Amino acid sequence: MPIEPIEKGFKQAEILIKDILFGFEFDKNNPNDLKNFKLLKARQENPDFEAGLAVFICGEPPSNFPYRSSFFLTKFFTDLGLNYSHDGSTRRFWVKDVLLELPIEKISYIIENGLFNKRDFRRVAKEKGIVDLDEIYQKAITEFKSFIEESLHINTTIDLTYLLDMNINVELLFENPNQTDDEELNKLIQESKDRFFNPKDKYVAIEKLWDAFERVKTYFDSNKKTSSKLLVSIISRGFDESIINDEFAALTKIGNDFRIRHHETDKKAITNNKHLNYLFFRMMTLMDLCLTSINENKE
Repeated sequence: MPIEPIEKGFKQAEILIKDILFGFEFDKNNPNDLKNFKLLKARQENPDFEAGLAVFICGEPPSNFPYRSSFFLTKFFTDLGLNYSHDGSTRRFWVKDVLLELPIEKISYIIENGLFNKRDFRRVAKEKGIVDLDEIYQKAITEFKSFIEESLHINTTIDLTYLLDMNINVELLFENPNQTDDEELNKLIQESKDRFFNPKDKYVAIEKLWDAFERVKTYFDSNKKTSSKLLVSIISRGFDESIINDEFAALTKIGNDFRIRHHETDKKAITNNKHLNYLFFRMMTLMDLCLTSINENKE
């Protein structure tokens, strides 16, 4: 058996032990230790953590990080005082193997002092003739933050107890077909349904549902006022039109006042899960009524 794979295995095992010990011994009052501990949790939760970070270091498209050739990869590590020289193998796989040999403190050091070193961003911006350096730098920061957030929640599961406890009305609401002649409307509603049962996506599910509500208001005419009036009239057949009008107005106001479709500082955030559920099902019930009525009217 080749010696090199055995040595790599020992190094990776050693790093794993070091990280475990750090998780037990870190100082909760030390901001630097707390930062490294959060990074460690992302590493432990996401089995592809090193592979994802390697893509950023290599600058593989479509990431927003500077592309690094073999020469610049070697320079990247040696500039950080790490004696690694690219061996000509596939860059992202090589970087992944390097990262697997480094403890979380070194990973943190690489991110702060290497990955986000503006020198490399400036080099790429100059090569591509990009004037606004801050724009691409901020995009890279946003991309990295999303990667860490996704890593921390990669094992989040759907609450099966909640799913199994759904009453028959809710099940029927989700099973009802949302097919109309407007494909974009259909997609918005389906995406809202798909996202709702992922706790992390519940806010997005409501946002998509309110987007669908605004779109259905223009189903019959590009003039929202004219189209909404006709839609309310169709929905209200055999019922009380004033109730439907009031519901349209109330849900429109909720969408404008709360942080659903708009995110200005004066919009109210919805932080309680029970209120998110309430708003989702209230709007979903109205949308189901709209779509059913539209299809019945077409027939």
